[in-house]
Amino acid sequence: MKTLIAAPDPDEPKHLTELVLTESRTMREQTAGRVEVLDKVKALALLPDGVHADIAAVADYYEVDYGAIESVIRRNRDELTENGMRVLRGEEFRSFVTVNLTDANPRSRSLTVFPRRAILNVGQLLAESLIARQVRTYLLDTETGASTFEIPTTFAGALALAAQQAAELEETRTEVAELAATNAKLSPRARVADKYEANPGVNPTVFHKTHFTAVPERDFFEHLYRKDYLIDQRNSRWDERNGEWKDGPEHRHPTAKGKRYFYLAPKLDRRGVRRQQTLVIPGDAEHDLVAALERDGLPSRNRPALPGSQVTQLPRRTLGGAA
Repeated sequence: MKTLIAAPDPDEPKHLTELVLTESRTMREQTAGRVEVLDKVKALALLPDGVHADIAAVADYYEVDYGAIESVIRRNRDELTENGMRVLRGEEFRSFVTVNLTDANPRSRSLTVFPRRAILNVGQLLAESLIARQVRTYLLDTETGASTFEIPTTFAGALALAAQQAAELEETRTEVAELAATNAKLSPRARVADKYEANPGVNPTVFHKTHFTAVPERDFFEHLYRKDYLIDQRNSRWDERNGEWKDGPEHRHPTAKGKRYFYLAPKLDRRGVRRQQTLVIPGDAEHDLVAALERDGLPSRNRPALPGSQVTQLPRRTLGGAA
């Protein structure tokens, strides 16, 4: 059922009327497709692909600082994502930046991009921006005008209306196709990282302490390596500078088999450099991993070892990768 908009009080400031959009998600959904409003209020500068803008471009359009857009994202990530906002990472990020942001910060490892629908969504939510207020006012004026439908009384009028509706339908189809193409290009790793952002899961060490306390930690990880759950690159590269063996760059990353239970998530190390950390996929995958390790013979908190049995002590590896 269509939401009715009360006629504005002539003595009421205009910006108070448009705030209905910042407070009502239902109203935002009703006007989310009217992306043509953006260009009618102000010229919108997109990235070279002609489809997306980054956070800096969105902030420039709404004439606010970078942090204001980040704040809107933090408070409304789910809604913005539904309207096409994506975080590009990995190979997708590198490919996109190479074409569209040649002056990007070389230390960056991800990029948030917005199609027109998500840019409009930011304007629906951004309270302290004159441009955003103008966008919302225009949306409400358009919505109010659209509520009055007149049946054409002439053949020419009917043809004109049919042409207008066909053009609007084609515009919607194009936008949906663009969003689908963007989502299809996103790397599986990026989709996994986004999926588990609210509940990222635990790392293998915490998983061990939670479920397999009867197994010594070294033996637990030795089992994960030997059974091909995690990549074993212990002491696999020689550091000439320090004269010592070090772990390889993919040590403890999930193997092809392990990707049923583990995924890679970004994290910052002590020097502020972005790295990849292995986490257990939360939910069913974590329970499945416990069951798989129990089938391998590891005693868990829920299925302890039989009386008189001993946990197998696996042989240690020596420096340089030798067994």
